[in-house]
Amino acid sequence: MSAKLSINLLLRANFYRLWRSASFWAAVSTMFGVGVFELAVGVHARRQGTPVPLDNRYMLFVLMSGVVLSAFCSLFVGAEYSDGAIRNKIAVGHSRAAVYLANLLTCSAAGVLVCLGYILPMTAAGIPLMGGFTLPPASVLWFTLCAFLMTASLCAIFTMAALLNQNRAVVAIICIFLAYFLLFLGIYLNSRLTEQAVIPAREYIENGQILVREAMPNPACVRGLKRTIFEALYDLPGCQAVQLIAAAEARPIRLPLASLGVIAASTAVGLALFRRKDLK
Repeated sequence: MSAKLSINLLLRANFYRLWRSASFWAAVSTMFGVGVFELAVGVHARRQGTPVPLDNRYMLFVLMSGVVLSAFCSLFVGAEYSDGAIRNKIAVGHSRAAVYLANLLTCSAAGVLVCLGYILPMTAAGIPLMGGFTLPPASVLWFTLCAFLMTASLCAIFTMAALLNQNRAVVAIICIFLAYFLLFLGIYLNSRLTEQAVIPAREYIENGQILVREAMPNPACVRGLKRTIFEALYDLPGCQAVQLIAAAEARPIRLPLASLGVIAASTAVGLALFRRKDLK
C-alpha cells in the first residue's frame, strides 16, 4: 500500500470518527459558548458608553484554545489505544508514520474547527453589533492565520504526547498542564519584555521642598543575551497567545515561522519515538 493511499484511508476513517466524537463537539460547543459570552460582554460595554472595538474580543479565543484542545487531543487520540485501533491499522498494512501523520492532520484540522466555533459567532454578530474591526482586513486575516498555525503547533505537541503514552488520564493531565504553563509563561515574558529601558525623571516633595529625581536605567528591563532568550521563548506556541491578544504589538513574521518550526520539530521527534514504541 502506497504511503499516500494509506494516509488518505486513515484520514477518512479519522474524520468519520471525528464527526461522531463527543469530545470534539464538546470542544466546539465550549468555544462557541465562550464566543457568544465575549460578544455579549463587548456589546454590553458598548451600550454603557465604553467603546470596545471588535479587535479586543476577536482574538480572545487563543487564550482558551490551548486548554480546550489539550483535553480533546488526549481523549481523541487516546481512544485509538483503548479501542485497539492503532494495532489494527498497523496489522492491516498501514505504516506507523502514516498512522502518526493521519492523527496529527486530524487533530490540527479539528483545532482549526474548534477555533472557528468562537470566530463565527464573534464575526457574524460582532461586525453588525460592534462596528467591525479597527485593524485593516488583511491584518485581521494574517493574525487569524497566525492563530491557526499556533493552534496546529499545539495540536502537534499534544498528538505527540498522546501517541507516545497509552494512558489517557496521564496524557490529559500533562497536556492541560503544558497548555496552562505556556500561557502563564507568555504572560510572564510579556511583563518582562515590556519593561521600560529608562525610568523617567519625576518630581516629588520631601520636607516641603520640590525635588527632582533624574532619569535612570530600569534594573527590571531585560537586556543582552537574556533578552534574546526571552524573545525566542515568547514565540513558543501558547506564549504567542499573549502577543496575538494585542495584535498591533505582535511580531507577525516570526509567529508563523516559530509555529512551523515547532510542528516540524515535534513531528520529527514524535515519529522517531513512535516507530520504536512497543504497542501493547
